[in-house]
Parts: sequence; C-alpha cells; structure tokens
Amino acid sequence: MRYALTPDGLGAIGASLAGRTLLSFDIDGTLAPIVERPWDASVPELVQLDLARLAARTPVAIITGRAIGDARTMLGFVPHYLIGNHGAEGVPGYEHATAEFARVCRGWLAELAADEAPWRTEAGVALEDKICSLSLHYRQATDRRTARQWLERRAQRLVPAPTLLDGKYVLNLIPPGAPDKGEALAALFARSGCDHALYIGDDASDEAVFRLRSPAVLSVRVGHNRRSAADLYLRRQSEVPRFVRELVKIRARREAK
Repeated sequence: MRYALTPDGLGAIGASLAGRTLLSFDIDGTLAPIVERPWDASVPELVQLDLARLAARTPVAIITGRAIGDARTMLGFVPHYLIGNHGAEGVPGYEHATAEFARVCRGWLAELAADEAPWRTEAGVALEDKICSLSLHYRQATDRRTARQWLERRAQRLVPAPTLLDGKYVLNLIPPGAPDKGEALAALFARSGCDHALYIGDDASDEAVFRLRSPAVLSVRVGHNRRSAADLYLRRQSEVPRFVRELVKIRARREAK
C-alpha cells in the first residue's frame, strides 16, 4: 500500500477522478470517528459540507454497516446511493431478498431473547438490532477477549448460521446470502455508468471492496495494514477530513480546465 497523502498517492487519486467517478465512503471509523458508544458517533460538519459539494458534481455512495435509517440521520446531505447493513440493505436488485434477511434476523432475535447464557448478563455487552443484520458490541466489556469468545460461540449456534464479520470490538451477524460491500459497490458501479470508482473504508468488512482488485476501482484504507488488499492508506481517521477536502480540490481543478 502507498500512503494516500503524498504527491504519488494524490496523483493516483487524481487519475481516478479524471472521468466520471463514483465516490464511495464507509461511515464508522472513516467519515465518523470511532467512539465508546456507537450511537454517539457523528460525521464532522466540515466533512459533510465537502461531501455535499462532491455530491453536487459526481455520484456519491455511502456503504455502511449501519442500517439505512440510522445512517441517513448522520448525513447532512443526500447521497446518490445509500447501502446499509454491510450490503444486506439497499443494493439494487436485492429488494425481495432484503425482506428475507429481515425475517432471518427476527428469528435470531427470538432465539437470543430466550437464551440464558452468560453473555446476556455480561456488563458492557450490547445487542443492536439493525433489522437486516445484528451487531453484538463488546467495547465496554471488562474482559473483551472472553466476551468475544462467548459471543462467537453463541452466534455460531443460531439457525440459520450467520456470516460472522469482525469489526472494532463488535461482532456482526449477517444473514446467509446477503451481498457484502464488494458486491454492493460492484452493483452500484454498474448502475451508475461511471468510468471509475473510489472507495474508502477502515475495517474487515471493507476488505470485500479492497479485494475487488479492479483497475477501475481505487481503494483507500484508514489505518495501515500490510495484510490489507487496499491500494492506498491513511495513517489514522483524523486524516479523513483532509482526504475529503483533497477530493474537492481535485474535482474543482478539473472543472476549471
């Protein structure tokens, strides 16, 4: 991976923005800093203003692990595409499947509600119902490692078995057959008619996009990781506002030519 905020990295980004480009962003850990309680997260106002400027000139997509309704309240602009639940909600062509994903999650909730396992009384563990997926948060658990083990063991016994997706102190339970973020971006890219796509994300769920390895897709990871398939990286989330501003500048320079 190359560092994005160098002349070389910005040159690659500029080349990606040369034609009609789909700009795609994750929310948590990317546009919004990670916080102790996920419901307290927010996208900085200046970032939202820059995203609105970009959306006025080029298609913008938000692809997030949050439910669409939750994500929409965090945005001060209207993106062209809004995908939720890591791809299980909002992907064009999956409208009927989304209802089935919600039904599967209701069944999981019923199973978990009847459970008397230790994880239910573990301080700092919280179950989040996102309609088309579930999230088990353990950031505030006293012993995060033990809490993670309990949660994984319990999740593996659910019927049907979920796809387990690790986040930052959160275990996401995805219905079988749900598209991932890579499939979501591919569907949006085909629908948008764009020449290129740029995607920025920060964790394991975003690797599905990074692994596309398409010459038409430039990927950026928040946080360096030698095992990541991303093309470029930012050192930390606090660099995202500058990154988004650079996108605005690049787009403005191209329009001025």
